[in-house]
Parts: sequence; C-alpha cells; structure tokens
Amino acid sequence: MFSVRQSMKWAGGLALGTGLLTAAPAVSDAADLLNKGDRGDDVSEAQAVLEDEGYYDYAVDGIYGPITDSAVRSFQSDHGLVVDGIIGPNTRAALDDMDSGEAVEGASTSESSDSSSSEESTSSSADSGGETMTMEATAYTAECAGCSGITATGVNLNKDRGADVIAVDPDVIPLGSTVKVEGMGTYEAADTGGAINNDRIDIHVPTKSDAYAFGRQDVEVTVLD
Repeated sequence: MFSVRQSMKWAGGLALGTGLLTAAPAVSDAADLLNKGDRGDDVSEAQAVLEDEGYYDYAVDGIYGPITDSAVRSFQSDHGLVVDGIIGPNTRAALDDMDSGEAVEGASTSESSDSSSSEESTSSSADSGGETMTMEATAYTAECAGCSGITATGVNLNKDRGADVIAVDPDVIPLGSTVKVEGMGTYEAADTGGAINNDRIDIHVPTKSDAYAFGRQDVEVTVLD
C-alpha cells in the first residue's frame, strides 16, 4: 500500500495496487457504519431526523447519496463531531438524541478536538489562497493482507485508522503538504503509490467498506502549505 511494491488502492471496489487481490468489505464494518452508497430503513430514519433538524431538504428515500452525505457533514460540524460524512456510533447517538429531544454536547473530547481542528483548517484554507486543482480521487485503507500500514512519511495507519492523510504524486503535491479536499476536509500529503501520479490522489479511509463506497470522484484540491 505504501510503496510502489506494496500499494493497495481501492476504487469503486477495485484494487489499483500492484498485484494484490480485492477483498469483500467486512460484515461488521457494514453493520456499524452508514455512508455513501448505503440504502435501507436505517438511512431513511437518519434522513428523517436530519430533515426535522433542518439539515436535509429532499425526499426521505433511504438512499445515502451526496445530498445525505452533505447533510450529515453539516450536522457533524454543528454538533462537535468528526466531519467525515459517516454515520458511526457517535453520530448515530447524536441523531438519536435529536430524535428524542435531548441536547447534544459532543460525543467525546477527541472528536470535539478533531472537529475544532478541521474547522480551523477550513478557515485557514479560505485565507491562504493556495493553489487549487481539479483532481481524480480514489480511497484506500490499511486493511489489506500483506500491507505494512506505514505511509511513505512514517504515519502508522494501523494504530490510527482515522488519520487524515492522502497519497499523492510528490512531483505534483510535495509530501508533508497540508491539503484541503473541497467538501471533505483537510489532509496531510503523507503517502505515495504506484498508481497515484499526475492529477490523482488517494484518500485514506478507516475501512474497506468506506473505500468501496467512496469509489472514484473528481474533487477540488487546494494545497495550503
């Protein structure tokens, strides 16, 4: 995953690495998380709460698409949660509190800290006037057999599955740069990969199911420093 010889890049369910096979998402991941691409009653219930709270203005259809993703991110930002567009245990608990009329004070100290950091980074990006590029983005995870889980700059993704890092072509975005991906947050350019070159980036996500759901997208990328 983290070198030319050990690169595990997932895009729309396909591994873009060097000779490694794809694997199906773990059942436990799909059971614990809701994110883009999911469908069903759980998604409808979340949409209904978001609609009641003024975050979602669309059909409650049980389809977790871009509009639902945007509503979840706005809700997370306003309630001191990690802004990742994923309905995990903490976001689900906050939505349940909203549904029952209880006040939400944030899921945990670490999530509040992460959210504050994300908001500060977003604010600083608006003032920085850094170079902005349209790039093709895929997603990857440390969960692959035979992968070291250590990025090109030494970040241990096995110990920090929520690390905000991306893989880049160092000739386009220098390693160590702080990079804003529009609508997703701020990341460290900390990794490389054999298939990641020119106008491509690979965004680290916690699980394989997250990588499958992300697929392949065109995104606006701003190099902040």
